[in-house]
Amino acid sequence: MSARRGALSALALVLVASPVRTARAQDAFAKPVAAPSPDPPATPAPAPRQDPPEVRVIGNKADSLQKIPGSGTVITAQEINRSDPYDVAEMLRRVPGVNVRQDEGGGMRLDIGLRGLDPGRSRRVLVLEDGIPIAVNPYAEPDLIYAPPIERMGGIEVVKGSGSILFGPQTIGGVVNFITLPLPPRPHAVADVTVGNFGYTRELASFGDTVGDSARYVVQVFNKHGDGVRGLPFNVVDVFGKAAIETSDKGEATLKLGFHDNRSYSDDVGLTRAMYARDPRRTSLAPNDLAKQRRYEASLIHEQRFSDSTKLRTLVYGYITTRFWRRQDYTRGAQTGTDYERIVGDTSLPQSAVFFKFTDTVLDRIYQVAGVEPRLEHRFTTAGVGHTIDVGTRFLVETADYQQRSGDTPFATVGALDNAETHKTYALAAYLQDRIAFREWLLFTPGFRVEHADYRREALRQSDGTSVHDIAVVGERSVTAGIPGVGMIAGSRAAHVFAGLHVGFAPPRLTDTISPKGQNVPLDSERSTNYEIGTRFTHAKWLRAEGTLFLSNFTNQIVSSTGENATVLVNGGATRHYGFEGGAVASLGRAFRVPTAIDLGVRYTYARAQFLGGRYDGNFLPYAPLYTVTSTLDVEHAVGVAAQIAWTHVAAQYTDSLNTRAEDATGRVGLIPSYDIVDIGARYRHKPSGLSVKLTIKNALDSVYLTARRPEGIFAAGFRQIMLGVRWDWEKEPPPPPPGPQ
Repeated sequence: MSARRGALSALALVLVASPVRTARAQDAFAKPVAAPSPDPPATPAPAPRQDPPEVRVIGNKADSLQKIPGSGTVITAQEINRSDPYDVAEMLRRVPGVNVRQDEGGGMRLDIGLRGLDPGRSRRVLVLEDGIPIAVNPYAEPDLIYAPPIERMGGIEVVKGSGSILFGPQTIGGVVNFITLPLPPRPHAVADVTVGNFGYTRELASFGDTVGDSARYVVQVFNKHGDGVRGLPFNVVDVFGKAAIETSDKGEATLKLGFHDNRSYSDDVGLTRAMYARDPRRTSLAPNDLAKQRRYEASLIHEQRFSDSTKLRTLVYGYITTRFWRRQDYTRGAQTGTDYERIVGDTSLPQSAVFFKFTDTVLDRIYQVAGVEPRLEHRFTTAGVGHTIDVGTRFLVETADYQQRSGDTPFATVGALDNAETHKTYALAAYLQDRIAFREWLLFTPGFRVEHADYRREALRQSDGTSVHDIAVVGERSVTAGIPGVGMIAGSRAAHVFAGLHVGFAPPRLTDTISPKGQNVPLDSERSTNYEIGTRFTHAKWLRAEGTLFLSNFTNQIVSSTGENATVLVNGGATRHYGFEGGAVASLGRAFRVPTAIDLGVRYTYARAQFLGGRYDGNFLPYAPLYTVTSTLDVEHAVGVAAQIAWTHVAAQYTDSLNTRAEDATGRVGLIPSYDIVDIGARYRHKPSGLSVKLTIKNALDSVYLTARRPEGIFAAGFRQIMLGVRWDWEKEPPPPPPGPQ
């Protein structure tokens, strides 16, 4: 098995191009003039250094958003530095249309939903890091059990609408692309130590430099650990490195390597209704539940420029994710003849207590992914009409090895093997998009994507209810979909409107569509037709705003259903999502011409997501708040003093398709009330030394709120966390410009 795992972890090739068009070269010739003396010719200036190849879904040029056929948001490195965020969820709350669950631990869970889609495990959003999918198996199990650490990030891009069809397989919600730290042009070092309550500590160090004229690199390592706000300690180690090197006069490659190790006590059983009412700050009911996760990753991006109008970009990537989870067994009622290690809750009320056994269940899984994608970008003009063609393919293979074991104690890590199975998926995608410029102010962008995946599930060991047997049961299934889309942009870079239409597609998870006995389960793919129209504008470089109206009609949407013993996924039928999302940022300091930067930002989302017909007709979808509001105020003075306050309001939301308002005794069903989140930060930077002191208060209101009722009970968040940090940020001064002619 180790040889096979090693082979599958080998890198494959993928090519992804930025949607940003390269500017035409300027005329380098001028009329000759007579020289007064035969002085030797001056040494020609060196050619400007090319940007290292990166995978962007929006781009890094000033007019990048203007060319995206749909709504888009870019979170910059400056915004991240100002916020000093605890995790990536904190930054995503500031993106219109995004509903994200804040992790109550060390930033190890990331639940993202877009425009009324269920955020559970971010299954309906394509999440990338530098253009590489990070779900454990992007097709067979598009769950995020690895949350990209915010410490790695130099920016975040979010694209919704027809601009997302260049990426897949999840195209119903949108694309979130995390951009890792940039490569520095000169020596740059960072050291950061942060401490806080709940035993929180983070130590970080990074260094980057340029080697000669053809290579750049950056390396970062950090460790963070704490006791956890719910009494669940965690420890995270992350090592990351990236380097770019010129391969020829017209070629460059970027190599990235990463290692992430996460060890945390993590439960899946929440508080009952009575427990939460009595003490919402109560610590975990299952303090022995342990989760260990490890991820190895490698990627290579190569760009070859054949001419000013044609380039080929190739991305090669592979990653392995291992996950171990030990969970103490429990029931919600006393079973005759069963001894219990402990009983938590009120046994006099039905379903109000949790009965923990002397045994545990161990889930041990290994996921492997490798992909290759070549994309060619070619620009040309016909009859005065400009074309930018993006065409490419992607081949991806993914595997998973599942083992489930039974332990004789609550702390067992080995146990007896009860279940074993393997998964394998081969996926092929192809796509074509033409960005047609009829005028400088009018872009028309049709595109088409094809997705095909072959799934295989092989059961190797199963229980028949009385004993465990080795078996060989195979189930297979194929999924194919065509995904068309078209977008239009009209206007200038300062003010334009956009509109788009695209078909959304997301295949169901392999374990939900093929049963353990190898039979196909009647669970369909999710399909939708999505429309949007909006506008973006900038006024006098101090005001930026965007607003979008959207409508998504689903022929089928997979939803969670809470049964007697577990939460399962079922066909929810037709649904409709419509609403408005918008945001504006005003640089008031620039507007009033004062030396202090005063930036005020407001983002608002109204998303009405409801079932159409059937049993749930007219009901709201689970975990889809009707609206969210976020506002930020940043103040920064030239002397180095700065502060920020951020506020988020999330409206009430249902947790089941029946829209049950009253809580059941277990806490798994019922309305989640609205809640508010306030974060405050202040910092001072001494520019000559590069030293900074920062104080941040997350959840400053210290108002504990209910954040989820799944998988098994009430989970709380909103605990105030105070953190104090010291940071040293040093960069070598650039060399002085060469003297001019005498």
